Amino acid sequence: MERERHNTLWGFEDWLYDDGKILIKRICADMRLSVQVHPNDETSKTVGGRAKTEMWCVLKDGPIFAGFKPDVTADDVVRAVEDGSFEELLVRFDAKVGECYFIPGGLVHAIGEGTSVFEVQQSSDTTFRLYDWGRVDSKGQPRKLHVKEALAAMDMSIPPPIPSDSVECAYFTFRKHSPGTLAPGHGRRIVYDPAEDTLQEIDSSVETAVTNPVFEIVV
Repeated sequence: MERERHNTLWGFEDWLYDDGKILIKRICADMRLSVQVHPNDETSKTVGGRAKTEMWCVLKDGPIFAGFKPDVTADDVVRAVEDGSFEELLVRFDAKVGECYFIPGGLVHAIGEGTSVFEVQQSSDTTFRLYDWGRVDSKGQPRKLHVKEALAAMDMSIPPPIPSDSVECAYFTFRKHSPGTLAPGHGRRIVYDPAEDTLQEIDSSVETAVTNPVFEIVV
């Protein structure tokens, strides 16, 4: 696909690849994104929409929020949405370049102000906005929240992510590689060069030489 830039209220995102199953983006947040949650394969059957599991590799240092602190309950969540204390419930990471965060469907999350990430996700536009930091538009109106749907899609048993160097799940595998050779493998191989900001799908059955550090996505 041709790269598509989507300008937003909070910054922009470049859509780099979409085959209907996997969507790859580069996200640059000038402002905090809303706290949101996506359904997984099971909850999408009841709450609606399409399942969305994703991961981030940090391209620019900044805060991210993912998961709840211990002992937070659904009642705490509803109360915090109403009284504006939601940030107190969230686990905050001061994310560093190169760290990877796995965000399965059902995990509440938000990208913070000034943070840029490379995102790999199931191709889905189903997002339930749970909290928007008390923001209002020029007319003093808040953006619509989807609290009922978010609560139904939320899985509070999912622990906060642990920063890592790679992600492997049922939908894709993400790895970082130093300059050198990518060994032959299986599946479709997509390679992103963050220094050049270029992405290409390559033949996974043969060795591939890379001259810069790259991200490899296998689906």
